[in-house]
Amino acid sequence: MVSLAMAALLFAAMQRGRAIRASQALHDLPGTARAVLRIDARALEGTAAAKTLVDAFVADEQLSEIEAICGLDPLAALSEATVWVRGPEDQPFQSIGLMLRGRTVDAATLAACHRLLVETRGGTIVRLEGPAGPVLASRDRRSAIALLDDRTIVTGSVRTVAEAMAVRLGTAPALIERPRIATLWPRVNAGASIAAVLDPPAHWKSALERVAKLGDEASAMQGVQGIALSVESGSAQTVDLYIDVTDPELATQDAALIRAWAASPPDSVEPPWIEVLQSARVHVRARTIVVTLDVSSLSDPR
Repeated sequence: MVSLAMAALLFAAMQRGRAIRASQALHDLPGTARAVLRIDARALEGTAAAKTLVDAFVADEQLSEIEAICGLDPLAALSEATVWVRGPEDQPFQSIGLMLRGRTVDAATLAACHRLLVETRGGTIVRLEGPAGPVLASRDRRSAIALLDDRTIVTGSVRTVAEAMAVRLGTAPALIERPRIATLWPRVNAGASIAAVLDPPAHWKSALERVAKLGDEASAMQGVQGIALSVESGSAQTVDLYIDVTDPELATQDAALIRAWAASPPDSVEPPWIEVLQSARVHVRARTIVVTLDVSSLSDPR
């Protein structure tokens, strides 16, 4: 009995530790964030599906520019990259923030790379003193950077960087206080090489419902509340898309429409995304629709 009790306590402690680690990013980011994307760069090499997504959405030219100017391979130099989009309700995607944690380089090296990139594009860097600490910024204040610790930097507009620094100091609310993201994030981030969550404002929810309407039928996104994406570390082919809706009945209805949409994609969808959609496996968990997609066709040399 004692052994069973100890095993149960150890399991509970491990699960709690995993949940805390999974939620850590939400304690570091500002509550104004509406969307978050985290990439575990260390896991990319062993996760073919995640690497396929990165290759599909991140231009080689951007990575090559950093490598040429700064002399470092971004994916090899970093252990983690977190991107968030912030803004008020009427302008929810006003600006973008980026938090980088070094693996083979320290924060000072990452800051020096930022300076080189700004200067290569004709800008200059100035030091600004703010309530949360010093910030290095371009003269137009559109690009700024601050060191959070010896391995971590944050970059974005001056306001975006200042917000992230204030969260670290405890003088601004953290993203963990946004309930929808706080609920979805641990589910998609734990054990993932790529995780993303979107908490859309009301007018975006209406737009998503219209975009996902099938002819005269109801929308496949009716009642959408939040959207998330996860690529499990080690996954060779699949990506999981999570769609939270208002209730289980709507989830079942929307799931049926998503299956129909995936079986016969609209004419606006082009290869290889047709193959990705047609690979969809759809199931429902309470009020969450989980769509598993095979993304291996994105890496086909066509």
